Amino acid sequence: MKARFIIHRHSAGRSHFDLRLLYGDRVRSWSLLRIPPVGAEQRLAIEREELNAEDLERETIHESAFGAGRAVRWDEGEAGLVLESEDVLVLQLNGRKLSGRYELKRMDWYPGSRWLLRRAGAGEDR
Repeated sequence: MKARFIIHRHSAGRSHFDLRLLYGDRVRSWSLLRIPPVGAEQRLAIEREELNAEDLERETIHESAFGAGRAVRWDEGEAGLVLESEDVLVLQLNGRKLSGRYELKRMDWYPGSRWLLRRAGAGEDR
């Protein structure tokens, strides 16, 4: 499925990054407390409330967890939704800074909406 992604650097409460995935009429969001992974590292990604697509064009975005703050586009581009299940989401990102296959995997051993974001295949040959 074709989708679009935007990563905001969001200065609200605590400065963080937000991965926004737009597909169909849905916008799913995950907050990352550190810069998105480019190599073998992985990041905690906390799923947040869904937003309206028009909210993504605003300079200030309000989230229930961090409050209102300035949102600057850090990266954006096309995203191919390769696989979606209840617990795994695989994306093929084609952006200015992030390109390649990324995987979001729900952490089933931790309560709430905690996911791990990692670059698929990175560091697996070591």
